[in-house]
Amino acid sequence: MEIPFISSFIEGLKLFFASKKLKWLTLVFLIGAIVITIWENLTVWVPALAPIALFSGGAFPVFFMITAFLSLLGLQRFIADEESYAKSFVLWLIWMVVSLVVLVIMWAVFFVMSVIIFFGVAFLGWIGFQAYFSTRNAVNYAEGIDIDHRSKLSTLLFWGSNMFNYVILIGAFIGTIIFVNPSAIGIPIPAATGWAILGLLLALGFNFLNGLIVTWERNKSYAENIVLLGTFVSLYSAYFIYNVLKGFSPSIDPVSIGISVFFILYTMSSVGKSLASRAEKDTRFKISKELAATFTFFLASGFMFVDAMFTSIVSINPALDASLAGAAGDAVKLIVFPFVALLMEIRFIWKAKRVTTKPTTPDDIPVIPVEEESVEEVEEPVIVDTPEPVDTPPTYEQPVEEEPSDFSEEEPVEEEESSDFE
Repeated sequence: MEIPFISSFIEGLKLFFASKKLKWLTLVFLIGAIVITIWENLTVWVPALAPIALFSGGAFPVFFMITAFLSLLGLQRFIADEESYAKSFVLWLIWMVVSLVVLVIMWAVFFVMSVIIFFGVAFLGWIGFQAYFSTRNAVNYAEGIDIDHRSKLSTLLFWGSNMFNYVILIGAFIGTIIFVNPSAIGIPIPAATGWAILGLLLALGFNFLNGLIVTWERNKSYAENIVLLGTFVSLYSAYFIYNVLKGFSPSIDPVSIGISVFFILYTMSSVGKSLASRAEKDTRFKISKELAATFTFFLASGFMFVDAMFTSIVSINPALDASLAGAAGDAVKLIVFPFVALLMEIRFIWKAKRVTTKPTTPDDIPVIPVEEESVEEVEEPVIVDTPEPVDTPPTYEQPVEEEPSDFSEEEPVEEEESSDFE
């Protein structure tokens, strides 16, 4: 028995365990994620370690950037060995040294390009992918629920879900401040609280627009899907609000670590599954599994590295608001997510309307040519049979022509006349 969410989640992660080479690259990514997280916490305690964290953590996204480029050129054999983990380890050491050299050159000579690659491509790219795939999965789950008849309970939930979303969003904001981090409210207002307020307003605005769309489309068969999508978006936004407001602590927080790992694996599964699907298609632009995996690891490790660097910069610069430490990534997600979700919802409604209006179009006739052919086949034997009755009458009329011959038998009469004359 397959459970849609779990089955899809596992199916996406299968990409990263398809071969020894991919398993090794996955292990390298996990090591990099642990190293970046450790350095992020250490720089809060000891800000002098920030330069070491910069190079040791930044080497991992550069490594995956190089390996993705090699995979694009079809040189996967130089990344890791297909049969031996020992050879893969040796190759990894070589490429890590190369990555450190490239990282130093990038920061020293091509600083602007480095910012664009790390922040513009990896950091924002990963957030965009996460928002897109999370919303798309929410749409797929909602689309998979088919409600033919609305009971009184479902109707109540239908109209009450929008109010429930308001309660979730506002409750996450107020509850986090009261029970988790009361210092989030103060004068002046901390920067993280300002970002949380802005994100809350955007999420509330999305929920308001979603309510209007639900009202406009309430008689459509897909109205419930829009309701469920709004609930998914509200739950995501509520988590980001909590993560921005709770404050950063260098101590180990199992709940935050667990949620962060889940979101990383969840997005890795979605991104990896979508990119790997190109590997199985017979198209001109074919993506190998190694390219799909290394590009995914580049985005994920790049995001973690930039997020850690934000924390390090805030820690070593007393002029910056300390509330931003550890909250930069979630603050950007909180701003981007409702906007992407609204675009995905509009796209979903557009596709749903196309599906519902297509069957109602008149003259949907792939069957008519078949009917015409069947009629012609029936008429053909009729046309062939008609000559046969036309040919038979001549054979039947011959006995009719014999009647005058019967009437011409007057020889006995002529004989009588001759006898009388005698």
